Parts: sequence; C-alpha cells; structure tokens
Amino acid sequence: MNWGGWIVVSFILFAVGTFVMVYISMSTRVDLVTDDYYEKELRYQEHIDLVKGSNALAQSVSMEMDAGMVRFSFPNLGDRTAYGGSIHFFRPSDKARDITVPVALDSSYGQSLPTAMLTGGLWRAKISWSVGQQQYYAEHPIIIQ
Repeated sequence: MNWGGWIVVSFILFAVGTFVMVYISMSTRVDLVTDDYYEKELRYQEHIDLVKGSNALAQSVSMEMDAGMVRFSFPNLGDRTAYGGSIHFFRPSDKARDITVPVALDSSYGQSLPTAMLTGGLWRAKISWSVGQQQYYAEHPIIIQ
C-alpha cells in the first residue's frame, strides 16, 4: 500500500472515531440538578438570606446516624407544633430517587427517619424549616453504605 492509501485509511478511521464519539455523547443520560435552574438562580439571594439566618442561630440543625436511622435534632425556638417545613433527600446522581418528607418533631425537638428508604451512595439532606413566619435552611451530606 502506498502513502495515498494510508491517507485514505487515516481519514476513514478519523471519521469512524468521530461518529462513535458523537453516538456515545448523544446516548449518555445527563440529569440536570433541577429543571427550573434559571428561576432558582434568580431567587438565589433568598437562599443566601435563609442560610445567614440559620447560621445566626445559637444551635443549628444537627444530624446523627445510627442503627439504620438518621436523626435530625432541631433547636428549641418555641412550641414544637409551630414548626413546619420539609426534609428533601437529594440524590445527585439520580433525581428520580429524590425523597421529600414533612418536618414532624417529637417531644425532644427531633425527627428520626429510617435509612432503608435511601439506596446506597451519596445523598444530601436539604432541610427547609420554619417556626411561625421565620424560615431557616440547613444541609447535611449523608453517605449510605
């Protein structure tokens, strides 16, 4: 084979490699963190204010894991029936597995949830809670083995 044949072979290999890469890129599933990211970006200052308000508390929401349970302990800011909000278990790798549960405190201002509802891997517990009209936010990483 002469040098002209090698040039044709190299062009064919380049074209095939390009088509393979395009096919792989187009068939790879890409999940956005959120579908309405533009609207959330516009409201991000509100989120910053919530985090600042939460950091100003003497005690923040803490998290403990033991024996198949995850326990969130909230600060005592008044009557526990005035507490509201939600705990959003965010799965970065698959948004279809996200779980949201309402905040329902026991007599010790805590809430326990079973880790059996979470599959193995990295999760983020995003806690949006309020006492009366004052809103707060906390976030904790969770790794399930």
